[in-house]
Amino acid sequence: MLLRGLQILTMVPGSEILDGDLRIEGTRITGVGHLEAEPADRVVDLSGYTVLPGFIQGHVHLCQTLFRNMAEDLPLLQWLERRIWPLEAAHDEESLRVSARLAMTELIRGGCTTFQSMETTRGTEFVFDEVHRAGLRGVLGHALMDLGSTNHPDGLVLSTRQSLDRSARLAADWEGRDGRLHYAWSPRFLLSCSDDLLRQVSQQSRTAKQRIHTHASEHASEVEAVRERYGRTDLEVLADLGLLGPRTSLAHCVHLDEDEKRLLKSTGSAVLHCPSTNLKLGSGIAPVAEYRRRGIRVGLGADGAPANNRLCALTELRQAALLQQLLAGPGSFSAREALDLATRGSAEALGLQGECGTIEVGKAADLAFFDLRDPLLGTHPSPYEKLAWCADRSHLRSVMVAGQFLVEEGRLKVPSLQVESLAKDAERALRNLLARASL
Repeated sequence: MLLRGLQILTMVPGSEILDGDLRIEGTRITGVGHLEAEPADRVVDLSGYTVLPGFIQGHVHLCQTLFRNMAEDLPLLQWLERRIWPLEAAHDEESLRVSARLAMTELIRGGCTTFQSMETTRGTEFVFDEVHRAGLRGVLGHALMDLGSTNHPDGLVLSTRQSLDRSARLAADWEGRDGRLHYAWSPRFLLSCSDDLLRQVSQQSRTAKQRIHTHASEHASEVEAVRERYGRTDLEVLADLGLLGPRTSLAHCVHLDEDEKRLLKSTGSAVLHCPSTNLKLGSGIAPVAEYRRRGIRVGLGADGAPANNRLCALTELRQAALLQQLLAGPGSFSAREALDLATRGSAEALGLQGECGTIEVGKAADLAFFDLRDPLLGTHPSPYEKLAWCADRSHLRSVMVAGQFLVEEGRLKVPSLQVESLAKDAERALRNLLARASL
């Protein structure tokens, strides 16, 4: 396939904007620049469109999308205990599959081609299957929770052995499937996991060279609860238990002291920044401009639909840039840096920089195509400012993953994600789920 006439934002550091073509062979990019058509090429004229790497959402919860708008006006720990955990515990196969399809429909229609998701403690195999069918690139893990309390609903917390066995089985079944799917060991956060569980996660993930995905230092009340339990900070505990390292990504990291920031850098652990959720739950603002200046890897995520309440990469990259202007001063986070956070930066945070995040020969053909000729986006020629500050999903025209168009000229082409049937399925699944949850 030869894609003609594009404005190309490769997102390679130091690169210039290119006007030219892309050649796709199978799932990979094999040519970038001014290219001659070959006899076997299917030539697609995309003159006037801007292409960049597909957006990468570093931290989401597909299983929560069915709960959108149902956990309002609560701080983090109450939000979990009163709403999210009871709703997650009530999931069955139907509701998990519908929730995943809802989430992926929104992600794809926002230009997202890759994501990392922490699911609930049961049924992650059904979510993996839906991602496999939809054609997206995903890193998934089932949430590990082996510590219960009176605030945990029945069925949510599993034993240490059950938690570890399920993770090992899911990793064996899905890691590397189709070259698009990966497994991440996903302890929910320190307060929901025993030390024994966390040590074994460290050992098993290192042995298998697989990822770790968890939450850390999201809200002041959580930080205080961790200190009361351990007498130390979140990242000090995670380091002592062997959970930090270059294959680890930590959602949020809003409240870190100087020693914890040094731990991030020295261990090579990555931060997953979720600005809208941090605002909505009153958690604070993560200093991501500072993290990046220190050489800490930072990716971007929307988090779950009940905490955001949208899963739009354009929203998050704009929000991230605006908040750093407030926190670190005007000019501290440019439009290009915001786009880098949602593409190359997120790929590096997930350890997928060899696969995606930039447009280069050999990388996966994971691409988002925008039409930025709308005069309401401004007449200044720079596409970075148009995308970061002005554009919305109405300007997205096509999305490609692994060389296949999932959205083409505004039409969603994934058979499992047709909106008409999905609306009916979601209504039925939510009604049944709420009956089981007794909320």
